[in-house]
Amino acid sequence: MLQILLQGMGVGVALAAPIGPINIEIIRRGLRGGFLNGWLVGLGAMTADTIFCALVVSGATPLADNPVVRIPLYLLGAAVLLFLGVSGLIAAVRGAETTGSPPSGRRSFVAGFMMAVGNPMGIVYWLSIGAALIAGAIEQAGREAGPVLVAGVFSGILLWVTALSGLTRAGREFVSPRIMRVISAAGAMVLVGFGLFFLWSGLRGLAAL
Repeated sequence: MLQILLQGMGVGVALAAPIGPINIEIIRRGLRGGFLNGWLVGLGAMTADTIFCALVVSGATPLADNPVVRIPLYLLGAAVLLFLGVSGLIAAVRGAETTGSPPSGRRSFVAGFMMAVGNPMGIVYWLSIGAALIAGAIEQAGREAGPVLVAGVFSGILLWVTALSGLTRAGREFVSPRIMRVISAAGAMVLVGFGLFFLWSGLRGLAAL
């Protein structure tokens, strides 16, 4: 069981580590509002992953794999990412990223949750790789191994989110207001790029129906 737990933690870190909209937003909010703001973004995203995982475990995979469900998620994700990206760009240009009050923890949590819920790749991961990992763990060590693996995955994600938020908080001490604005603007542009990709994917899916 310990081996399965550690395996799950490794998978969780590998899942969370690649640069994407969630990590970008953790860094942006961490630079502006400190450790807690960045960490709550990751916690919100992890909550959405928990829902996706529950869909797989409960056997609702046919519903989650339906294009009629994925397309609205793409469009929702595009709306959330474009809103956050454009808002971040405006704040960076105006200097609000360094002079205005930081966002509340609740808003950071909701932002992370909505970004993850609106990302169909989360569902795809749990339907494919996640489902295969759970099945493999059950085959290897019995039925009780599934929850242990899932606990390991989420422990790994939480470990990565905590480490990234802590590093961002530590680096904040060495970042000047000007550099912070540049980083925030660059991160916001990346979010806009992801939002446009999701929008294109959703519209392409609509045209294929």
